[in-house]
Amino acid sequence: MPPHFGLQIPSFTFPNRVQDNVYDVARDLAREAEREGMGSVWLMDHIFQIPVVAPETDPILECWTTLAALAEATTTVKLGTMVSAVSFRHPSMVAKISASLDVISKGRVIAGIGAGWCDWETLAYGFDFPPTPARLQMLDEAVQILKAMWTEERATFEGRHFHVRDAICSPKPIQQPHIPILIGGNGAKVTLRIVAEHAQAHNIGNGDAAVCRQVLAQLRAHCDRLSRDYDAIWKTRLTPILFAESERDIQRRIDEWRPVAEPEEQFRARTLIGTVEQVTEQLQELTDAGIEGFIVSFFETDDVTPIRTLMREVAGKLG
Repeated sequence: MPPHFGLQIPSFTFPNRVQDNVYDVARDLAREAEREGMGSVWLMDHIFQIPVVAPETDPILECWTTLAALAEATTTVKLGTMVSAVSFRHPSMVAKISASLDVISKGRVIAGIGAGWCDWETLAYGFDFPPTPARLQMLDEAVQILKAMWTEERATFEGRHFHVRDAICSPKPIQQPHIPILIGGNGAKVTLRIVAEHAQAHNIGNGDAAVCRQVLAQLRAHCDRLSRDYDAIWKTRLTPILFAESERDIQRRIDEWRPVAEPEEQFRARTLIGTVEQVTEQLQELTDAGIEGFIVSFFETDDVTPIRTLMREVAGKLG
């Protein structure tokens, strides 16, 4: 079966659109993704921009608010967060927000959630940023609260970090038994155990085919220990793509689009770069490693050409 392709929109101020209302950029890209046959649209959950995308002062819209608007602007694509940081909002509010969005979108939400990593923006907004073990405990508690509030008439949960008591979430999500939960992160001991226990989807943030095989083998081991059906979990990878016209053109494209704050080695490691044929080959290697869905982003999507290139010249060749 060919892999799923979704579009992540990491920036709203692409070069040719800097004078536009930033929401108009998101709306137009989401509609183009839907027209070209992509199955989902995703927004980062950052409250100001991250340096590997654009300067921190670059305008960025709050993800859940914007997804509600995109629900009205589209009709078929799934709408997801890639991924919502557990420290930004109490999980009871995430449950209420996402249930409302599922109703608005007529059942198209995927709730992506993770432990969070960006300490400086978290602290700048006055939120606590505890050490990694505590944030992973928060993630574990958060997904349990989400499921309880989506499925129970009154949800009660007592955790170390979060609690709800007779919490009502009405209306319930349209999707049954509940909104799919996607968890991002590759941590072998804790994160993947939480995925195996609670999630319907997992996202590998980066890594080549060998890394993906290793991470998925660790996920399968957790599933086996918990008697969870490994095949019931959707395996995805967040994948920036930079098309080049030729082998000679690759370095020029890297020089043109690599964020100033990011070393070239890191940019190359996280991005699929090359001609149509080379990108197709790289995606097939990841598909063969077990990836079932690619959440892709582009560096010059303001002209929508890369979306069309991917869906018209690459996607149909994979399987």
